[in-house]
Amino acid sequence: MNTRAVVLMALGIIGSLLAPGCSTYRDPATGEEARYGLETLKARLDLGIGTVYAAARRAARELDLRTMRAAEDGISAEIRAVNAQYNQVEIRLGALPEGRTQVAIHIGPFGDKNKSIVVFEQIMDNLNEVEQIAATPVVEWGAQAVGPPRGREP
Repeated sequence: MNTRAVVLMALGIIGSLLAPGCSTYRDPATGEEARYGLETLKARLDLGIGTVYAAARRAARELDLRTMRAAEDGISAEIRAVNAQYNQVEIRLGALPEGRTQVAIHIGPFGDKNKSIVVFEQIMDNLNEVEQIAATPVVEWGAQAVGPPRGREP
C-alpha cells in the first residue's frame, strides 16, 4: 500500500510540473483578452474571419516570418510559417457565430508564450489600423475635402 501511495504521489508531482497553467493576457492597446494554455494562445475577436486573416497575413509579413502555407475559406483559415530559429509558427482561425473569430497561435514544438503574445499584439495592431481606416470620414466626389481658410467664405 505504501508503494502505491508513493507512485501516485510521484505521478501527481510529475503531472503538475509538466502541465503548464493557464494564464490570461490583455492587449494594452485594444483591451482584447487572450488565454495561454496547453502551449497555445487563444482569443475570440468580434470581427469576421476575412478581416482577421488579412491582419494575420500582414503580421506574419511584418514580423519577417517565412510563410510556408496560407489558406482561408469562409469558416476557417490557417497560416503556417517558420521564424528565424526554425520554429514552426501556426496561426489558426475559426469562424464563430455572429461574425466572430477564434484565433489560436502556437509557436515551436512546446509552445512559446512570449513569442505568441508578440504575434497576437501585431495582429491586434493591424486590426486597430483597419478599424481606424474604416472610421475615417469619406468625402463625396466633388465636395470640398478641406474647409475654406479662416476669414473667407466659400
